[in-house]
Amino acid sequence: MIKTINAEDNRQAVCQWLNHSTKKTEAVSAFSDQEQLSFAFFDNQDQLGGVIGKRTGNTIHIQLLAVDPSHQNQGIGKQLIKALFDHGKKAGCRSVTVTTQDYQAPQFYQAVGFEPFAVLTDTPVLGTDRLYFVKML
Repeated sequence: MIKTINAEDNRQAVCQWLNHSTKKTEAVSAFSDQEQLSFAFFDNQDQLGGVIGKRTGNTIHIQLLAVDPSHQNQGIGKQLIKALFDHGKKAGCRSVTVTTQDYQAPQFYQAVGFEPFAVLTDTPVLGTDRLYFVKML
């Protein structure tokens, strides 16, 4: 029988089983060393942008990044990325990754230092490409 359960409960159980493997590695134990990250840019009381990520072991993955459309191209996204990079360096991270679509500002990620490392064409739908980027810290 397969059931849908709380993701955190499931993650803890899976990590526990993986940690009992006879071939335990740092990669396996890294999954129990996680941190949710959330940084927001404010102008007075108004939130104008935000980034959400997750640190697992020595890597941060950007899950969401957006800036209010009326305030784009003013350096807010760069400041949010810098905050994430600074946090990663203090936490001993080696890299930051992000996955985006070809229509979601891949040029921005390259401008702040990310390098592309993979492309899946026609994913998740025909006519769009999924792009994978990494920034070594």
